[in-house]
Amino acid sequence: MYVKNIVICDCEKQYAKNLLQIFSGKKVAGIRLYLFDTVEEAAEFSEKETIHVLLIAGEYFQKLESPIPAKTCFLLTRELSEKAGAGGREIYRYQSAEAIWNRMMEAEKQCIDKKYFPVEETEGELIGVYSPIHRIGKTRFAIELGKRLAEKEPSIYLNLEEYSGGNLYFPGEQDQTLGDLLYYCSQERKDFGLRISSMTGQAGKLDYVYPIACVQDLRAVEEREWLTLLECILAQCVYGKVILDLGDSITGLYSILMRCDTIYTPVIEEAAALAKMSQYTENLRKMGLEEVLEKTVQVKMRRKIGAGKKK
Repeated sequence: MYVKNIVICDCEKQYAKNLLQIFSGKKVAGIRLYLFDTVEEAAEFSEKETIHVLLIAGEYFQKLESPIPAKTCFLLTRELSEKAGAGGREIYRYQSAEAIWNRMMEAEKQCIDKKYFPVEETEGELIGVYSPIHRIGKTRFAIELGKRLAEKEPSIYLNLEEYSGGNLYFPGEQDQTLGDLLYYCSQERKDFGLRISSMTGQAGKLDYVYPIACVQDLRAVEEREWLTLLECILAQCVYGKVILDLGDSITGLYSILMRCDTIYTPVIEEAAALAKMSQYTENLRKMGLEEVLEKTVQVKMRRKIGAGKKK
């Protein structure tokens, strides 16, 4: 999971400790908090680690000869009229820690850098199922995996393939699909968690949302829309496991794989299949996506009887 470093640098030691204690009490995945009393300590830390969010006293900021490198900088000000300047954003010091946290998180959500994902309170886990080898039972494996996980905790299965198999895997009529769920997410509705519960079908104890049927509609969904949807589900829903059955046609496939905590890749012991797997692995390395390989678990599938034989 992507890790974001938040650094507090303040001259009021007890105040800063209180902020750190309250921030630490939030169940937020992928965040590390650091506290420094002096700008020298913060600057030294920035040479070793990336600072994604810097919350620094206005007094310190004004005296800096050169800015401390940070993706986003917030100034703790004593007066509401103080101007941050130089790329900083002011936050009034004398308000609740909750209000300060919300101000920081709201600004982070508006970040347009696609390398960093929205920061949400979450304890859920994203599990991707993807393979460059086709027609080896990937979808059946993903659904069975989801059913097993659902026996232990609430889980949901989402099919992001261009051809999902329709009623073979998802029997019955569904008025709303994954496309509708994307729409509700984009509206930032407060009842998103309730909405998704009214849209799901069930396979045993496993919840699922009916896939997008039209390939063109699936391909039209942007990378950021997928990532935002996944964060909404993790942050606002009860699911401990979110199983993603991934296809090649979705925009942002590799970003989604990077976001996954675990990736299952079905494979078979067959020459052409192994060649495809080798090419896929090499492409990931060339793109600098070794992290995807580190999170990947290869699953050997059994070849169907008669498959591959000439008539």
